[in-house]
Amino acid sequence: MTASVHPSAEQLQDQLRSELVTRFGVEDTDVTPEMTFGDLGLDSLALVELSDVLQSVLEIPIADDDFNGEQKIAEVVTLLQDKLVEHAGAQGQA
Repeated sequence: MTASVHPSAEQLQDQLRSELVTRFGVEDTDVTPEMTFGDLGLDSLALVELSDVLQSVLEIPIADDDFNGEQKIAEVVTLLQDKLVEHAGAQGQA
């Protein structure tokens, strides 16, 4: 049995930054832990698209309404970490 290794907070933030820059035209230097999706100019449609992209990339379930414009990048990273742990736990019980 091998231990499941989850991405670190830094790796998740880098992945999130990469998606925001390449898919949504956000400036790389604007993606800081304190910034919100609203600060970055993402509307609700963009957030649904982002949730779909991250769900595919991270292979975890992410609901369309898990993200909102007031969330800080740091809060989203924590949410993604929690979902990775939750998903791994659910997979272990299957």
